[in-house]
Amino acid sequence: MILVCIASAALLSHFETWQDFGPLLLFLGLLTLLNAPFDWLSLGLTRALMRRGLEREKWWPYLYAVIDALLASAVIAFLAMAMVAGVQLFDDLAVYGGGERLLPPMGEFLDAVKANPGKPEYWWVYATLFSTMLPSLINLFIAGVSLARGVPGVSSWLSGKVREAEAVPAYDRLLVAIVLSLQGVVGLSIAVVAQGFLFWVIIWQGMPRLGIGVLDLAHFVAH
Repeated sequence: MILVCIASAALLSHFETWQDFGPLLLFLGLLTLLNAPFDWLSLGLTRALMRRGLEREKWWPYLYAVIDALLASAVIAFLAMAMVAGVQLFDDLAVYGGGERLLPPMGEFLDAVKANPGKPEYWWVYATLFSTMLPSLINLFIAGVSLARGVPGVSSWLSGKVREAEAVPAYDRLLVAIVLSLQGVVGLSIAVVAQGFLFWVIIWQGMPRLGIGVLDLAHFVAH
């Protein structure tokens, strides 16, 4: 299907309606297909690391959740390079076929993103890249909820209120529900903060200092 999308750019770009259906082919076709294997890889890594962590028990699931988040950052870097290469090839073939580019030359486009990263017109780039982080974020969420439910005192209190084959007393139901809900909120907060911190450390601080930032890698592919 990726080859079909790329070939279509060369074969169909000379039609007058190219500016109408070309963007649909690029964004809903090629970029979606390029993103799919990276999302599948990220999901596979998450499942494997979760399984390994559960096998080793104790504190290992938390360590493997962090490793999962670190690997997700690496997957994003490779996805960015694949997207740049795919879009550049797509536009070059469109010009070869007699049509027009749908995006500016990738070097100029990346410079524009770097100069104004917060512009709404670039949000689709971040959404595409960050979708690969969802499995690792779920892994961190599970680890965060497990950590929240292991807080000393809270678990024993809940065990005393929620007993097997017994209904929770009416006067305790609201408080028990609030505590259980807060554990989920705390778990989600831990996941978001941990994923954001690791992403900031690796993508925005670590990789650029090593000369291999995501934008640097994308520029390398574009040239």
